[in-house]
Amino acid sequence: MIKEASFRTCPICDDSTVECLHHQKFTLPRDHPLPAQFDVVSCTQCGFAYADTAGDENAYNRYYESYSKYIDQKNSTGGGGSSVDKERLEIMAATIAAQFPDKDALVVDIGCANGGLLHMLKGLGFTNLLGVDPSPVCVKNTQELFGIPAEQGWLGELPPAVHSAGLIVLSHVLEHVLHPRLSIEKLRDRLAPGGMIYAETPDADRYVDCLTAPFQDFNIEHINHYGPASLENLFEAAGFRAISVQTKFMETAPGIPYPAVFGFFQKKDGPATAPAEWVRDETFLPHLNDYIGRSREKLAALDQQLTEALRGPVIVWGTGQLTLKLLAETRLGQAEIAAFVDSNPCNQGKELQGIAILPPAALRDMPAHPIIIGTMLHNKVIREQITQELQLANPVIELA
Repeated sequence: MIKEASFRTCPICDDSTVECLHHQKFTLPRDHPLPAQFDVVSCTQCGFAYADTAGDENAYNRYYESYSKYIDQKNSTGGGGSSVDKERLEIMAATIAAQFPDKDALVVDIGCANGGLLHMLKGLGFTNLLGVDPSPVCVKNTQELFGIPAEQGWLGELPPAVHSAGLIVLSHVLEHVLHPRLSIEKLRDRLAPGGMIYAETPDADRYVDCLTAPFQDFNIEHINHYGPASLENLFEAAGFRAISVQTKFMETAPGIPYPAVFGFFQKKDGPATAPAEWVRDETFLPHLNDYIGRSREKLAALDQQLTEALRGPVIVWGTGQLTLKLLAETRLGQAEIAAFVDSNPCNQGKELQGIAILPPAALRDMPAHPIIIGTMLHNKVIREQITQELQLANPVIELA
């Protein structure tokens, strides 16, 4: 369906005519700052896909300050705490070092999480490193775990220390940003002459090749969906030239591949101007629609599994993106849920459907209700926590 965007014009070309691809719903914790639903749309002018969300910049800033998933280093990424995350960061650091050999120049990682990439760059001989993250806990972790300077901030509120940078890293950041073109334009003033940006995001052109959980990439955080063409369009419009744009697969959990697109972009002289013609990939939209269709099939299968499994009170372990979708769109929303459990301290103590989110240790004092593992990405780790660390006898239901 072709329509006018309800809340966001295209973040790249600013056009307002879009094709509606999917309507995504969530059940969110009480007092959550972000919208519980939005349309995923495609710009008819430049082809970019994004969430037409009603959330404003203040709401997203509050979310990233208070709900950072990177606080939980067992199941999150960004600190190199797991073998999968360590390998991912090592590959990224080597890619950066090969393209940007000046090891004395200021390198800033915006959205540094727990500082893992900066630590890898330090190991490769880079001497002038700075991390920036909206989460004060992540800033503290970067400083204390690796001895690397870090400050609280975000693209719209960068600390003064970010100036004359040789390289700014935006690794899995731009999919989270409400106004990416404006944000990148502002970074031009923070770069040294000839300075570059390394950008990496999920590759929406290949979501369908790595589909594990339904609509795993349409979540409350990922509001922009790039492919190689749209990433190049974004930087061209913001006053940069593409040095290289490539794609790759990586793992987010053992055996779980994930597609990414990445590139190096150098600041151009003169003001930023939109390109005369937008680069378009004619396979992008068909691939994204295929992903949506297959996700709908997976969601229906999970709904059937839950309908058959729910026979009395249950405990739901995990309050991440899949659980929030299942509560809104499957039988799980009508289940008799005795408790929610989450390993991430930033979620503990909050309420979901009026039910408190508890730390895992609290299960020792509860009846042995069946536990539904509310993730398809980290289910192995959670099962080990249940059976080995906590040594619980609860029946465990894994989604498949």
